[in-house]
Amino acid sequence: MTRTIAAITALFICGSANAALAQDDASITITATHTACQVPPPADVPAPVTPSAAAGGAAVQNHNYALARANFKALADGGNAEGERLFGNLLLRDCTGIQDKEEGAKWLQKAADAGDVPAETQLANAYMNGNGVAQDDNKAFALLTKAANAGNALAQINLGYLYLNGRGAPMDKYQGMVWTVKAGEQGFPVALFNIANAYFKGKALPQDNDKAAYYMFTAFGRSTPAQHNRFASTINEINQAVSADALKHQAERARRWSPGPGSLSDVLDDAKTRQKTAQN
Repeated sequence: MTRTIAAITALFICGSANAALAQDDASITITATHTACQVPPPADVPAPVTPSAAAGGAAVQNHNYALARANFKALADGGNAEGERLFGNLLLRDCTGIQDKEEGAKWLQKAADAGDVPAETQLANAYMNGNGVAQDDNKAFALLTKAANAGNALAQINLGYLYLNGRGAPMDKYQGMVWTVKAGEQGFPVALFNIANAYFKGKALPQDNDKAAYYMFTAFGRSTPAQHNRFASTINEINQAVSADALKHQAERARRWSPGPGSLSDVLDDAKTRQKTAQN
């Protein structure tokens, strides 16, 4: 029988492991969904007397992209680096009706030039994917290295990805895991999902289904439904490969994990072991 996403959420977040596992089920199944959209351009609205990033952010949450644009553009036109980044990101974003990817990348570049670390990370992502700029892994690598060293968790996980896949630098799976761990120790759920996947696939880490399940639960309890959707395939595969008793045990262990420096030192030890095995 299939354990539902609601059951696994109760198991991890609410601590009702016995109730969830009393059912005769042994896995969770998540169905990935993708939504297409066609949004007409919204009518422009006057710039607020006092534009703010907070007001623009609230407007984005409410899908009021005209008001978001008014706030962010006014800030960007005034030379505010945060506003430049937010406006650039808005123009790159799908489903707003005001998309202009090339212009968006230009605003991200202005913010990055001003030293805005999140802008460096977002611009690197644009270069990784050819989003508004010509695809260029070398430029992405340089931007991510700078932002990752400044402690940006998204930059760290993306830099790890480049090392793991030999993009912008020679492939180095150990360095890939070093940067993945740095993001994971900040509690960044994508990094924790990637660690789970690395254990499950046995590529950058030794193959270990129990550890894969442990880090899957660690990530699941800190992630959003959108991230569950992104990692649906990995979650489903791990849960089909691990027994119900083992899942219960790993979920209970994961509830006790806390992020922080050194909290994933065992992962780095395993990464070094896997590196030595690959070299022999």
